Amino acid sequence: MHQLEKESYLGNTKNKLTNNQGVSIIETEYNQKVSENWHSHQNAHITLFLKGGTIEKRKNEIHSVSSGSILFYHSDELHLNQNTLFPSKNINIEFDQAFLKNFEVTEETLKNATANTTKTKLMILKIFNESLIRDSFSDDSISMLLSSYAENKNYSEHFSKCPGWVKLLYELLNDCWFENTSLSDLSQTLHINPISISKHFPKYFGCTYGEYMRRLKVDRSISLIQQSSNSLTDIGLACGFSDQSHFIRTFKQQTGFLPKNFKKL
Repeated sequence: MHQLEKESYLGNTKNKLTNNQGVSIIETEYNQKVSENWHSHQNAHITLFLKGGTIEKRKNEIHSVSSGSILFYHSDELHLNQNTLFPSKNINIEFDQAFLKNFEVTEETLKNATANTTKTKLMILKIFNESLIRDSFSDDSISMLLSSYAENKNYSEHFSKCPGWVKLLYELLNDCWFENTSLSDLSQTLHINPISISKHFPKYFGCTYGEYMRRLKVDRSISLIQQSSNSLTDIGLACGFSDQSHFIRTFKQQTGFLPKNFKKL
């Protein structure tokens, strides 16, 4: 068993930025076989798997991860990786004790927030984009993104206590993310007044209906951009965007990247 120190990962570090609030953003690449032994990391972190994949084992869990997967790691949490696909690439957002203290959050808080995988994924990409920009505003922008993210700590509990129709709406939207369903259509399906849906949607979903659907569509496009040889136009259409310009504009708004630049990562 081996503990990796702060900002250290088994792959090769391509980019790294540590901001002034105790957060590190590390891009790692895996181009050849790495250790498959049990290991842990000094600090808690969230990993977005950009390319490739692996089978990850923990004490009581096994995760099959691929492009677009999100995993949270507690500090000193033992795990090992097997059958890694090459090349693989990850983005790691690492939190030291200073961050936890300054933002008055715990590792468990951050882990609970990852239940909202779509928001987590988009947040990581925006933070990574800021780490590449690296101007005088990047540190504060990263801190603001993480502060907003940490407020999402009760995501799972929030949905467990909501009305039944909200749970059905959540399942419906996530199953039919590629469709441009109107509030009127949702109202007929759920037998709920459209005004009631409009009124309560931001309370349970944290944003407007349109914003939520745009997030889902962009989320689905992320793995396709990295894995598929299809054109960006075809990917945009497959994910429910009306045309390429709509796709490009929305993707940039949600991730900070133009799709063509994201494909080059």
